[in-house]
Amino acid sequence: MMQANELIVQYADKQLITKVIDMPAGYLDDSHAHSWHQIIFPLSGLLQSGIGSESVIIPHNALLYVPAHTVHRSVAVTETKFLALYLNPARSVEYSHLPGTCLVTPFIKELILLFFSDGLPKNEEAVTHLLMVLRDQIASAGSYHIPLLIPEDKRLLTIFTQLTYQPDSAMTLKEWGGKVGASERTLSRLLAKEFKQSFSLWRQNIRLVLSLKLLASALPVHQIAMKLGYASDSAYIHAFKGLFGKTPNKYRQESSEYGLMTERVNIWQETRERERN
Repeated sequence: MMQANELIVQYADKQLITKVIDMPAGYLDDSHAHSWHQIIFPLSGLLQSGIGSESVIIPHNALLYVPAHTVHRSVAVTETKFLALYLNPARSVEYSHLPGTCLVTPFIKELILLFFSDGLPKNEEAVTHLLMVLRDQIASAGSYHIPLLIPEDKRLLTIFTQLTYQPDSAMTLKEWGGKVGASERTLSRLLAKEFKQSFSLWRQNIRLVLSLKLLASALPVHQIAMKLGYASDSAYIHAFKGLFGKTPNKYRQESSEYGLMTERVNIWQETRERERN
């Protein structure tokens, strides 16, 4: 499969290029840049993306806009499939020169999917108008913020990795310090520096983000709460709502809709690959 920058060279006269990208959990797409603007929209999973000194978590109800020539990197927090739109800055639509994230409204979602479907107008002027609408919708959408999870420090990264495999671990920061060779005070200082959070809050955010994948399964909410180390399902629901602004069941309902979106994109992707072959 051709890389994005190769596609940009090959289709330099186009207004946009679309690409579906799959990443296994932990995959690092290291620092790189494109000569075109980019929109990153996860259909499933989560990405932690960095632009300069800033980093953001992008779940499947948000997107990241990256201006042309902006160096960025992404890590898949969980197994992730995302849609990438590359937008030609030399064509008639003017885009922002500032990066940003936003909530994906139902209208933005359907608009993005249109660019990945056979229903996209063949008329270039019509495509230009659709791109203007997408640009304006992104500019007016609400911002989105999820606390960062993946640390830079190797000792914290060891703890993070273990917590992703065993999120119900009740080990204290002092006990973790004994395992990674650092004092509790040192680890606490590192967490404050990287995340501006305490260990307990960081661990809770890891648990909550990991629960997003569990909510895509048939597990009841109370079983998910137990697997994550919560004393009760009510404690999990309260924490989940505090971070994501909705209950786990509401998120699960919306996730099923995204499952249908993924199926539509998979069909489109398979059709395109057969045409190329």
